[in-house]
Amino acid sequence: MDYGVFANKNIGDRLKNLKYTNYVDKTLGVAHRDSLKPEVERWPCIPRKKTYLSSVHSILDLPRYSDAVFPELLDWSKDNILVAALGNYYHKLSLSSQSIVSRVFTRHEIQCCKFDPRGELLLLGTNLRRVEIHNNACNKKENEVICPCYVKGQEPFICCSVTTVDWSPTGNSFVIGCALGVVSSLTRSARVIACYRTHLGPVLLARVSPDARYVAVCSVNRNCVLLLTWPDLVFNSRMVSDCLIKTFSWHPWRSALLGVGAMNVSLSASLALWNAPTKEVRETSLGPAKYGLDAMLFSERTGELVASLWNSGDSFYHKTYSQLVVLSDSQTVVDQWGAGLSWSDSVRTMVFNPDGTKLATATMDEDLIIWNFLPEDKVKKNTKRKRFSAMAVYQDKAAQGFSIR
Repeated sequence: MDYGVFANKNIGDRLKNLKYTNYVDKTLGVAHRDSLKPEVERWPCIPRKKTYLSSVHSILDLPRYSDAVFPELLDWSKDNILVAALGNYYHKLSLSSQSIVSRVFTRHEIQCCKFDPRGELLLLGTNLRRVEIHNNACNKKENEVICPCYVKGQEPFICCSVTTVDWSPTGNSFVIGCALGVVSSLTRSARVIACYRTHLGPVLLARVSPDARYVAVCSVNRNCVLLLTWPDLVFNSRMVSDCLIKTFSWHPWRSALLGVGAMNVSLSASLALWNAPTKEVRETSLGPAKYGLDAMLFSERTGELVASLWNSGDSFYHKTYSQLVVLSDSQTVVDQWGAGLSWSDSVRTMVFNPDGTKLATATMDEDLIIWNFLPEDKVKKNTKRKRFSAMAVYQDKAAQGFSIR
């Protein structure tokens, strides 16, 4: 069978046609090329029965976002305030009024930002080794800490930038990664707990697992992901791939299931599911061939995987075209936006609102797009209720971020 006839269709249609092709081959007794058939990998998920992603709630401008070196400049707080960090300012946007609530100046240029799970503090990673902790209610800096990457005898002019930040599930501690390849864990009051030097270059992502037992770390333009214990940052294991690691995301329904997105030498996206406790890794292609990966994120509400894929097959002849897809497994698209050759926005980062019904994406064309991901709840939920699903999370809260394991 010639799969090239589906090149100009969208990802959902191409996967449907591929399944029909496999059915015809089986019916006619044609020997199937198992080496070209991707293995379907599944994760815990409740897939949608209707499409919702085709409708856009609002589109806003993100000036200078295309100049940002690291993409994590967007986050959504528990009180439904969206923050966008641009240069030396961060802007708070209200979704209900679709207007800027506040605009706050920082001394240093912001490289990344993250609200704590309680919605009380905003963590800002900046250049010149600074991490600023701002009070979300009054928009003022409460604390500041210098990245503990300095080594005695190091040249004084060598200065890092804090490139990634993340909070533990309880908000009692947080992790930072810097451009010198150092990962550090700190308490909520900005006291250093531990440090780990990766020797792999600038840190691209650092994410604490939902059960607060691990932190996953990857560096820029590398093919491996490190798994460290949290919060004492002791090396646990390493996943090495033949592909370039682009992004990763913890599955919210499992204690420590990590989805790792990568691109191989043929510019096709691949997905690895890494079970951290058992160290089991299952790898497969993500979507059809000749589609690269920009960003991905698991939905906390449905367990679906949202991915931004671009048509790498036409990248040498046309402008790069992207599609935003929602997958229930590695080969099943349940929702999507973009028809292959109609949308040129490359999504660099994405984040969900507190109830999981809206999705915000930041693109290379400096657009902030708010998508209707799911229908809104008619019944209000108790957002102040606290629940702990694992002993590790309870220990993280009781010990104020220090390890007692």
